[in-house]
Amino acid sequence: MAGPGSTVPDTMLLQRELAASQPDTARVRRLTALCYVLHDEHPARARTYGEQAVALARRLPARQRAPLLLNSLLHLASCYANLSNGPQALRLIGEAEGLARRLRHADGLARAAAAQGSIFHERGDSITAWQHYRRALQLAEQPDVQPRTRMKLLGNVATLLFFRKQHARALQYDSLALELARSSHDAVAESHYLASLGTYHLQLNQLPEAERLLTRALAISRREGARRVMASQLELLGLYYIATGQTGRTHAVTLEALQLARACGFQERVLDAYSILSAEAAERQEYRLAYEWGQRYQALHDSLNSRQTMQALAATQASYESQERLRHIRELTQQHELELLRSRLLGGLAAVLLAGLLAVGYLYRKLQRSQAALASSHAALEDASQELRGVAVFKDKLYAIVAHDLRGPVTAFAGVTGLIDSYIRQNNQAELARLPAIVRQAADSLNRLLDNVLNWAVSQTGELACRPEALPVADLLAECQQLYLTTAEAGQQRLTVASPPGLCLLADHNMVRTILRNLVGNALKFTPAGGHVHLEAAPDPADPHMVLVSCTDTGTGMSAATVAALMSGPDVPEPVAVPSAAGLGLGLALCRAFVHRHGGTLVIQSRPGAGTNVTVSLPAAG
Repeated sequence: MAGPGSTVPDTMLLQRELAASQPDTARVRRLTALCYVLHDEHPARARTYGEQAVALARRLPARQRAPLLLNSLLHLASCYANLSNGPQALRLIGEAEGLARRLRHADGLARAAAAQGSIFHERGDSITAWQHYRRALQLAEQPDVQPRTRMKLLGNVATLLFFRKQHARALQYDSLALELARSSHDAVAESHYLASLGTYHLQLNQLPEAERLLTRALAISRREGARRVMASQLELLGLYYIATGQTGRTHAVTLEALQLARACGFQERVLDAYSILSAEAAERQEYRLAYEWGQRYQALHDSLNSRQTMQALAATQASYESQERLRHIRELTQQHELELLRSRLLGGLAAVLLAGLLAVGYLYRKLQRSQAALASSHAALEDASQELRGVAVFKDKLYAIVAHDLRGPVTAFAGVTGLIDSYIRQNNQAELARLPAIVRQAADSLNRLLDNVLNWAVSQTGELACRPEALPVADLLAECQQLYLTTAEAGQQRLTVASPPGLCLLADHNMVRTILRNLVGNALKFTPAGGHVHLEAAPDPADPHMVLVSCTDTGTGMSAATVAALMSGPDVPEPVAVPSAAGLGLGLALCRAFVHRHGGTLVIQSRPGAGTNVTVSLPAAG
């Protein structure tokens, strides 16, 4: 699925264009382009953009939706295929194929069929793969199929034909794909198909030609910076060096391939690297090292197989509700009873026909099948119960998060009551006259926070999803300052914010709000009367793509042990029945989890009696 790619727009340029105001159709195209740019080298990041593109395309008007959704679905499927999630990739391709059929879009149909063939070939199902490739080859004859689609299809068919020992036809198809790559000036694709030709010659023991082709392919992929393609080609060179007895060179190129495969999350090539290193060590009679590499191979192989199995099971189970499972179990039980009744009738008939021995054997086999079906039903019920328990645990965590976020504005109301007592004792009529406005301000803040938190909680019933968008930092800091002004005034504290104009974040709005509320709320809680809390944002001098947001207070500070305990807890803490007055670190744990979700970091600097500084880094927009 992760084939070679042609020249595409620069990632940074696409991100800048994405941050600007634009129609939804243009936004879908740029999100899809980012997904395509990153799907080979960074499939996990590409998946985020692809999911956003698909979600936005689904909301477009009907006349605009279909072509954009078709392209987005196919690119997102490539990400899932590169992440070894075949079931999800096939589901997306199936939806895209249905769209292409309604649109009579020959290129979309050919791409879908080729992608399905690639996934089944990766699974080792060459028969099903060839059925899809044959359908794609028939579609590729139509004039509106793009040259790039033909090129990828020809290369994939060549790989399958060589796997099926049809060497002459494989070389023919791969040569055609190479010609298309060169005519379209696609250097990465040229490198990919040169390496494929080199592989064929290597398998045919034509070693000099294999070395020439593989070396040239690797030089092109190095020049283009195509790490995923380089990893595959370095492993092929490793096999060539094994075939020619150059074991020392095998070790060097395979280690480099392993590093590249790990860097871009290419688990299949990591697996191949372990296999080659094990064989190379055994060739040098270093059997202990060969055994260690073999153990790594087996562990990763089992992990990949287990992950694919669990993904398939999860996709199946998610389509049924608990009542549907119970109904299915009842049907199986009734079927079991009918099978028993049929077995008795057959036993009587067998006795009448004097075929007792045959009837006994038949009944025994039927009974075994019924027992196996009942055991399978029981296991399905146990799985359903365990899934429901997991949902209940997640619900408890979600309630704890919502309760913790509401603590800040409720504290603001408590601060208003403190102000009332203070102004009455001082007989300060002027300040008492200001209280209705303060109460309205606190009520408005609480109302806005309730809307934000409840909407966020509803959106998280499946997963704590991160939906980045461009956010002005100054507006975020001003909103947070407005929320906590009453609390600061009640505690006789000073709350200030600072941010350079025009600075923007590329982040999830609700997650960033939660981060800022927790930073300021914790700072105010542990800062005595007369203290100062300062919230500030600035570009990261060490990384122009990140923004540093820091909250500094003049409070009591924390010991090194307390800081270490806060930084080592889980991303989403377990909910507790009765939180203590001082808090159990849920706020900072949430901050850390949400910051990590954006690819940033959270750092705490504090000493007892010297205040605390908490700094988080978040992605900059543009």
